[in-house]
Amino acid sequence: MRIGIIGGGPAGYSAAVRVSNGNNKVQLFEKGEIGGVCLNIGCIPTKALIYSANLHDIVRSDKRKPDWEEIQEKKALAVKRVLLGLKGLLKEKEIEIIKEEAILKEDGSIKSNRKKYKFDKVILAAGSKPIAPPFTAPKDVWNSTDALEASDLPESIVIIGAGYIGLEFGYVFSCLGSKVSLIEKENEVLPGEDKESAAILRKSLLRKGIKFCLSSEVIEVKKENDKFEVIFKSSDKEEKIESQKVLIAIGRTPNVDDLPGEILEGNKAVKVDDFLETKIKGVYAIGDCIGGHLLAHSAYKEAEIAASNIFGEKIKKAKFAIPRVVYTHPELASVGKSEEEAKSLNIDYLVSRVPFASNGRAIATGKTTGQIKIIHTKEGKIIGSIILGEDASEIISLISLAMDRDISVKKLSETVFPHPTFSEVIGKCSTVAGVHAV
Repeated sequence: MRIGIIGGGPAGYSAAVRVSNGNNKVQLFEKGEIGGVCLNIGCIPTKALIYSANLHDIVRSDKRKPDWEEIQEKKALAVKRVLLGLKGLLKEKEIEIIKEEAILKEDGSIKSNRKKYKFDKVILAAGSKPIAPPFTAPKDVWNSTDALEASDLPESIVIIGAGYIGLEFGYVFSCLGSKVSLIEKENEVLPGEDKESAAILRKSLLRKGIKFCLSSEVIEVKKENDKFEVIFKSSDKEEKIESQKVLIAIGRTPNVDDLPGEILEGNKAVKVDDFLETKIKGVYAIGDCIGGHLLAHSAYKEAEIAASNIFGEKIKKAKFAIPRVVYTHPELASVGKSEEEAKSLNIDYLVSRVPFASNGRAIATGKTTGQIKIIHTKEGKIIGSIILGEDASEIISLISLAMDRDISVKKLSETVFPHPTFSEVIGKCSTVAGVHAV
């Protein structure tokens, strides 16, 4: 079988690896660097910066200035190591990489470098791109890529957008000594996430010196004499902030440029059926281009599903609990529905919560900020959870597993957790929830 894949990000390269078994000939089209946004200018490099920022934050009391050049070198080394491993795997699997732009045509063929390719099956993994700002701004404002590649630490920076990208960069620059202001048009950071937990996180970041301007809509960004001026509207009055740099982080959107209109849903994302197949027979779509949370790990799962379905299986999408993480300190991790979402859907739910201040490991290490919330039905079925605290990104998977395997709060409470660990908050919270459940 001949299989063509457009896009070499997490969705594309993981799909390529999965379909490369046997006698299949796999060609992967990627005009940029293999690994896509996540590996090269997203997940991996930002987490390397966050790790360095965490270390500097711990020793900040000794007034030592951060070595930005060394931090950038460590970040680049992390990306290089992961990239070398990925390229080695693709070579081992004999996957042909075509470093050219590829365009999917209406008949399911792929056009690249004035050549037409025909395949038995095609996987579209076109990824996403930054959302264009709805206001005017100079060309030299930063996007997330510019912030990652900055040659110097800014003395001051205004970040427009307090979603996970904005918060993570705000956290990094604040820990490394920059004066940080975050502007968000909604009334709380992390729009769409649990407002109670988001507010606790915001107050924790406030203590690190980050300034927040909520319910504030940017009107214009200007630049004069090497200084940026961000003009925004807040409570019906116009305000402004000056800074050395401005980072626009208002989110990403599916990349649907040049795709056949018949496979699009309102020109916003690629439309797929329950099995990830588009309206063009034999053409599947996965990853950021089909919308959703635009997360690498959901792309990995979709790649697994699409690869299986190409070979005749019938596995449905969207049946898995996909966790979401903000890698600030403390971390915020969530899965399933928030309390606000459950309420809007008229779900009869209960909320059980336990603070990290009651956890022995948190007390011993002085990391007591945050809480766990489990949202569940009266019968004990878990429909969502939010963990704000140390190692939230690691322990949220226990809740994801419980949701995927339909493990009730009572059954989860029977799990033996090692002591002392941060994960014990899950045991304590599920015990509380089990008492409330019918």
